[in-house]
Amino acid sequence: MDKFLNRPKRDNLEFDSSNTVRKSKHRKYDESYMDYGFTYTVVENEERPQCVICFKVMAVESMLPNKMNRHLETVHQILKHKPRTYFKSKLKAMREQKTTFAKHAKIPSKALLASYKVAYHVAKCKKPHTIAEQLILPAAMDMVRRILDLAEDINDQLIDKLKGKDFALQLDEATDNNNDGHLICYVRFIDGGVFHEDLLFCRTIESQARAVDLFQMLDSFITENNLMWDMCCGICTDGARSMSGCYNGLQALIKKKAPFAVWTHCIIHREALASKSISPTLDEVLQSTIKIVNFVKTRPLKSRCFE
Repeated sequence: MDKFLNRPKRDNLEFDSSNTVRKSKHRKYDESYMDYGFTYTVVENEERPQCVICFKVMAVESMLPNKMNRHLETVHQILKHKPRTYFKSKLKAMREQKTTFAKHAKIPSKALLASYKVAYHVAKCKKPHTIAEQLILPAAMDMVRRILDLAEDINDQLIDKLKGKDFALQLDEATDNNNDGHLICYVRFIDGGVFHEDLLFCRTIESQARAVDLFQMLDSFITENNLMWDMCCGICTDGARSMSGCYNGLQALIKKKAPFAVWTHCIIHREALASKSISPTLDEVLQSTIKIVNFVKTRPLKSRCFE
């Protein structure tokens, strides 16, 4: 009899969508996946596997051990027998690289805040935006010139204190983030019975970082400021050949100008100092080890075998 009855049709919209549509379930990341060289990254509120070697982000469905293992064996076959510690070190390097890129790409917060404040005051005074170039920029340049004048005055005061006094120099070659070399020189002297230490200069190394080039930079500064080489009583450098060479090093060239100066090795490099007083047998082993390490590190094909 039911087929002869006219019953109202049920509307599919009356059903709750939660009962008819099942949400797709995805695997969560597990620490054991690090054995295959995979970490995870969040994309659109979903955890997706990411290879720590090639940084490839795979689909959500690839959060499976067999698919990760297949990627490792096909793409990075030479690394399939590496331990978990190796992949953890790669993960750490990947995170540090991301942090470095973020720092370089990020706008300095103080500079951004200053620009907003300038724009706010321009808008508050109901002035055209060109006033920033006509008034604010010249005022900023005046402040820059004032700061440069203060720096020059401080340098002149330091030079005046050094004249007629014995002083010692500490020199080092440093490299900044742009891979530009700099020669940094600190000076120590006695003024009024008290030891003083200050930055003498920091100059960019425009040519090669040879001992002759470094000495020319130092000698030009000493000559320009009318300082006497005879008053230099001490030199402190690290153990680099260009610095500590007995014949052609920077300290040897300085001693030709200041024969009474005493050279000392920087105590920061304690390993280099300790290696100079070891027995001949240990020194032979150390030199052989240094040659082996340098031989491997300077050849990428060989260094990859030890990663």
